[in-house]
Amino acid sequence: MSFSLILQQEALDDLRSAYDYYESVRPDLGEQLIIAFREMAFHIEANPFLFQKIYKDKRRAVIKRFQYNIIYTIEGEVVRVVGIMHGSINPQQWEDRE
Repeated sequence: MSFSLILQQEALDDLRSAYDYYESVRPDLGEQLIIAFREMAFHIEANPFLFQKIYKDKRRAVIKRFQYNIIYTIEGEVVRVVGIMHGSINPQQWEDRE
């Protein structure tokens, strides 16, 4: 079975915020985050069931270098990314995302 990965608008906004933050810390660091995200997204798309369930139907994959969590659900052949948040963020900020 092949899966398609879709970023919901809130997740895209999360990624843009993280990118902007890292670019303000050091030029090119935001780009490195995007590269790390794409690599993890490829792994998720290849085998979304590999990563653990953390809340109801939501799963988490961690971009270890940056300690960012990619929160997603699996709906048939679609992997829907609902959030991309730093590990220190209160989980209530993504638990209610659909």
